[in-house]
Amino acid sequence: MEYIMDFNPIIAEDVNNDEMALIEGKIKQGKSLSEEEVINFLDTIIYITRKKINSKMDDFSWKCDLAQSILCHYLNKIGCPNFPCMTQSAITNDIEGHSFVTIMLMVNDEEKVFLLDPTYIQFFKKENCTKDKIFVSPMYPDKVLLKPHPGYYIKEEDKDMASYLLNHGHILLDEKAARMYGDSFYNTKTGVSPNDPYITMSGNIYLRSFIKGKENLSKSEEELANSNLTIKTFESLKRPDKIM
Repeated sequence: MEYIMDFNPIIAEDVNNDEMALIEGKIKQGKSLSEEEVINFLDTIIYITRKKINSKMDDFSWKCDLAQSILCHYLNKIGCPNFPCMTQSAITNDIEGHSFVTIMLMVNDEEKVFLLDPTYIQFFKKENCTKDKIFVSPMYPDKVLLKPHPGYYIKEEDKDMASYLLNHGHILLDEKAARMYGDSFYNTKTGVSPNDPYITMSGNIYLRSFIKGKENLSKSEEELANSNLTIKTFESLKRPDKIM
């Protein structure tokens, strides 16, 4: 699989379940986490989600709904505020459809928002991120009918931020990250003029929308369990080397 940006997914195999269970406990009680605890926690649950979706972690096409369900059911079990979002509801219509999750955590005594998207890399395949993917029908020369994938619209100055999200599958959702992520989807909008300029919106607008997500999950907890796709709470795990 060739991508327009390097994809080196974070591997989180050596997990101390006792430490992770303590983090879960803090989240349940609304207590503050350190930045290190947050990164370890999110790296781990993203890794588990990716492995359950695709053990080789080499292709996540069409798996965003499943990833959202896996994460949200787990987050609900530990009492972590989470918001399942769909791009066409949270941003605008006629754009690339995609499911993702935002969550709220207390970090160093301050409430912060994080974006969780284990499958964002699917929009960075070379064959789908070229200018020739812009299609205008001769019958409708004033309207774009197809556009490249979101990865095509990542600005040069945002590539480090995008790389972090691609590899970790999560990112602190400040205004810069929200603008980068939101714009990448907004610019896939069809039905517009081929001469329209690059669309950008305030990150704060995206951010406010992303923490209102109430999408229905595609899979129930029972359906996930029947396919061994649930994330178990670390509190329930007995062996430190057994995370899935």
